[in-house]
Amino acid sequence: MMAFLFQPTRRGEKSRLWAVRIRLDEWPRPRTFRLHVTDKRVAEQKLRELVSELERETHGVGIPKPTREAWRVPLLDHHKAFIAACGAAKLSPNTLTKYRLNLPKLFGRCKWTTIREVTAQSFTDWRDESGLSPKTVNDMLGCMRTFLLWMKRKRLVLNDSLETVRKVANPGVGSFRRALSVDEAQRLITKAPSHRARVYLTMMYTGLRRTELNGLKWDDFDFKAVPPQLRVPSSLSKNRKESIHYLRPEVVDALSAVKPADAKPEAWVFRGTIPRIPTFKRDLAAADIAFEDARGRRVDIHALRKTYGTMLASSGVSPRVAMELMRHSDMKLTMGVYTDVTQLPIVEEASRLPSIRMPAKDTQDSGSKSLTPLENGALGGALRGALPGVFSGPQESSPATVLHNCELPNSLESGTLGQEKAPCGDTGRFLQMERAKRLELSTSTLARWCSTN
Repeated sequence: MMAFLFQPTRRGEKSRLWAVRIRLDEWPRPRTFRLHVTDKRVAEQKLRELVSELERETHGVGIPKPTREAWRVPLLDHHKAFIAACGAAKLSPNTLTKYRLNLPKLFGRCKWTTIREVTAQSFTDWRDESGLSPKTVNDMLGCMRTFLLWMKRKRLVLNDSLETVRKVANPGVGSFRRALSVDEAQRLITKAPSHRARVYLTMMYTGLRRTELNGLKWDDFDFKAVPPQLRVPSSLSKNRKESIHYLRPEVVDALSAVKPADAKPEAWVFRGTIPRIPTFKRDLAAADIAFEDARGRRVDIHALRKTYGTMLASSGVSPRVAMELMRHSDMKLTMGVYTDVTQLPIVEEASRLPSIRMPAKDTQDSGSKSLTPLENGALGGALRGALPGVFSGPQESSPATVLHNCELPNSLESGTLGQEKAPCGDTGRFLQMERAKRLELSTSTLARWCSTN
């Protein structure tokens, strides 16, 4: 066994924090642990505790036998058993391919040879330096966590060592693909060859994926039903559930026109006619549709499924019905990823709001401060009988009008209203300035005038 303390050196400078390097007899290579302490005596105590803990873990004290035996098995052997279990569970071929290819790549990049070397720290260190896109590293994390979950069910590990690792923020999820507008969809159907135009039309009106469409047979279509319908078997569906799709008349007319009179039920309908990206790009160019717009969003085959979801939303279909038609298990996927908000009738829907207008302003009060009913009533009561031209009755003049049309009398300054003027040096000067500017008095000014007169 090897165990010693040291202070790591970085850029020629020795760190103040202590670290320890340990290699037990059962380990293929030494491992380094950071102690995060500056006192050497504390570091020595933590070293003894760490060695004791690692020895208990290595020799399986208190650990189930299947877990101890799994530690000695190479990680690639566990991976082979995992792929066999996924195949027995009838997972889709694409999912099996993803697990079969991605996991060995991750083992090599993180330098994992046994399950004991799988740690959150080693994964995050690789992820931070990989330079891969958020979607790629999140897919790697999802594959590995599925693998660890299978091992936990088999009692090969006690817990998920990557449970605390969070996904990388990916604000661009769902925004790299755009939907076609109705005009663009019509141009694509018009300019594309008829055998591919039928494929595009069916995908835009059913939302089927490439693999689902490629596996359809004439037996899955029932054009005589009312309404005509399409049955997608569970063996083709991504969620492994059989689904029924009611066909639009446009799809029925397009497919009925090419169905042979002696068509066998097991004959393929679209096999060999679904184009690859280069062919699809040529059809887009013929329809004057850019494969990638100025925002970097592209139009690929799967964008026709997004077009279907966007047409459902823009046509006023309720979100729950749209989620069922799209065969999603989460509303966020339907509304967020498979709905292109740029194609929604936002302006038309906003114009349906009721009209609420501002009242017409009095021409005499234009440019002056309006008084609330409470202020207007209080001010009128205070000035009624004090200012000439203010009287009671149905044609009562407003205080603002009186102040606007007439000057304040000299009696306001001399105190001839029968009240003794309180001593205030600013009142007379302020009133003179108001008369010079021909401005209306504010409510606060009038209240001050009333208190001093």
